[in-house]
Parts: sequence; C-alpha cells; structure tokens
Amino acid sequence: RARFRKSAVWRTRRSGLLRNVCIALGNIADRSSVPALATALDDGESLVRGHAAWALGRVGGAAARSYLEQALRRESDAWVLDECAQALQACRPHVVPSAV
Repeated sequence: RARFRKSAVWRTRRSGLLRNVCIALGNIADRSSVPALATALDDGESLVRGHAAWALGRVGGAAARSYLEQALRRESDAWVLDECAQALQACRPHVVPSAV
C-alpha cells in the first residue's frame, strides 16, 4: 500500500482497476488470459463484466466463445448483453471463400 499511496493506483476503485485490467488483456489478446476474463464475466459490477466480454472478443477462440455464450444466457444488464453479442461476432471464425 505504501508503494502506491501517492499514485493513481491508490485512488482507483476496484471496478475501475478491473476494467483497466480487462482492457489491457484484450489489447494483448493472449489466450492464456481467457480463464481470468471468464471469471470477470461473473463480477458483481456490470462495468467489469462488459469489458471482460469485450476483451474475450478480442482474444477469440473456442473457449472465449463458450464463455460468452454462457454469459448471454445468464446476463441481465442490457449493456453487458450488447458487449457479449458484439464480442461473439468479433471472435467468430472468419471463413474465406474459396477461389474455385
């Protein structure tokens, strides 16, 4: 605590800090972050859940899609639902038409 007492980290609320972590993980887009982002999808704050959904969309992959689909079934916040839907669109496999 003493280390961060005079920094912005000390003043940041939990939800803001977790939102920033989700954004960073989404920008890194490493699949090893999927379990942590999936945990964030269950957070009590919609701010965290929505940014976790966005980040999972950036990371992509089957596991991210699965967690987003589960979140869509249980989520009640309209903004988070929209983020989940957009994230699912973002992480869908892109099919390239054959040049036949």
